[in-house]
Amino acid sequence: MKKNIEVNKKEGTVTVEISVNKRNYVREPIISLRTKDITILLEKEGIEVESCLQNDSIHNDSRNPKTTGQWVFKLKQTNKKPTKKPPTPKEELSSLTNEDKSDKMVSKTKNIKKRK
Repeated sequence: MKKNIEVNKKEGTVTVEISVNKRNYVREPIISLRTKDITILLEKEGIEVESCLQNDSIHNDSRNPKTTGQWVFKLKQTNKKPTKKPPTPKEELSSLTNEDKSDKMVSKTKNIKKRK
């Protein structure tokens, strides 16, 4: 299998060209590649894609196999995070109730007697 991956950052596209050898003997493996397989291949290469603009499928297991294919994907846009403003100090809110108890929850468990 020969693969060629071209990333065009100006247009925001990825072009993938793949060709497989024709299957001549029974002992040779059957290869079938679809758009889903190519997206998995691109993820393993570290390329994140958003959608498929041109899809294709190739295989080597028939009398007239289609052994070359070309896929075009749209690159996932990386949004730059806006700079965050430093937090402003807030005034401490006064409690509406005058309880001196802490806010911790107390868990109650049942005492289970074991039979002897």
